[in-house]
Order: sequence, then structure tokens, then C-alpha cells
Amino acid sequence: MDFEAVAKYSALHLKPAGLSLQYGTAGFRTKAGHLDHVMYRMGLLAVLRSRQTKSTIGVMVTASHNPETMV
Repeated sequence: MDFEAVAKYSALHLKPAGLSLQYGTAGFRTKAGHLDHVMYRMGLLAVLRSRQTKSTIGVMVTASHNPETMV
């Protein structure tokens, strides 16, 4: 694994300053626009787990709990 590349691209997906996330039965709960850093890191975790277990790993994303927004 190229740790330099992981570090380089991780720097492009930083947690927004002052953001406090809640994690519950539905996972991380906040607006989707605040979750870029979470999606990047969960993707990395899925890759590492898949390599370790030599199996298919997935990440589920749902927005069913978000209120409808008017554009």
C-alpha cells in the first residue's frame, strides 16, 4: 500500500472545522455535504478490510432521515 498517496489524498478530505458528528443506529447523522471526510475514510477502511479478509466489503449510504430541502 502506498501510504504517501493515502496521506496526500486524505489531506483533500479534511473534517470541516468545528463540525461535531453524531453516530447512532443509522450511522453518521448530519447533512451529506458535511460527510466527505467520512466517506473517504470509510472507503479506505472497506478496502483494508476487503484485502485482509479477501472478501467483498461494501459501504451503505442512505439519506432517508434527512428532511426535504427546497431549492
